Amino acid sequence: MRIQRVAVAAALAGALFLSLGCEKPPVSSAATAAQDAEAAPRAVMPTPPPERHVLDPVPTPVRGHFQEVNTGEFDLVDGIAYPSRDGETVVYVTSKPIASAAIAPSPCPMTYARFMTALRDAGWNEVALDAHGRSSYYGEGVPFGGKGREEDVGGRYWKSWLETSNGVATGSVRHVHDGWFEFALPISKPAFAQVSEGDYSRGHRADPDARAPKEPAVAAAYRTARGAAVKKDLAALLQAQGFDAKQVAAIRALTGIGADFARFADRFLKPGAAGEFDSGPGWASISASGTTSKGAKFINYYWFTPCGEKLVLTSISENPQ
Repeated sequence: MRIQRVAVAAALAGALFLSLGCEKPPVSSAATAAQDAEAAPRAVMPTPPPERHVLDPVPTPVRGHFQEVNTGEFDLVDGIAYPSRDGETVVYVTSKPIASAAIAPSPCPMTYARFMTALRDAGWNEVALDAHGRSSYYGEGVPFGGKGREEDVGGRYWKSWLETSNGVATGSVRHVHDGWFEFALPISKPAFAQVSEGDYSRGHRADPDARAPKEPAVAAAYRTARGAAVKKDLAALLQAQGFDAKQVAAIRALTGIGADFARFADRFLKPGAAGEFDSGPGWASISASGTTSKGAKFINYYWFTPCGEKLVLTSISENPQ
């Protein structure tokens, strides 16, 4: 009987050993916390509200200042805004009033802004802002003193933002070195494709789908513009570009326009007969030689851009002899 009790005891001990050997060790507190964290629903971070931009007071329509060693120094007080073919908003601002409220609704707002910039010899800045308010370039210049353009290649030398609402573009552009401007401009709806200064600097002189003006029409437009300039008839010059009566009245009411027109008129030479002609889709030029009222000799080139049936004088290239 003793032998049997020992055997039974041994069997019970073996069974207990096997039971203990198969039991899993207790889970640590760290592992339990990790499992609980995985099982718990993940917290959703709230979307931050969009950044709010405030212009106080709102410019009417542009305010700013620009200074660059080659271009010069000037305030920025007027301008236009319009959509580009790429869906950006081109903002072109000037150092003198260009009657933007009158030309913004026109079928060719940038074309007319160029004419007004040349007429007034006004400095300008330009950007083309995308949906995020960023521009790939910053352009600047003066009609008779050259122009420049900076590309955004990662240096971020300017910061900008844009908001559009109810047909108005509001925003700000600040260059780290050269200046700044703020704007609240109606967004024009051009009837014809407009070419920005940014386009021009990339070799796109005009709308490639536009008609190429013919020499007789360009020569006639030049003679009409020159005739109005020689007679000091600002209204006639404006009408020749296609401005209507209200636009003519708005431009003639601009402060200092008389003195600006007198200087502009002197860029038409004597005798100033039409000379060499050139053209392409959406542009044309014609040369003339002679002297200014002060006797200085020049060969100038007069550049025209179509706007519907009109040919608009958008710039004059001066070449002293």
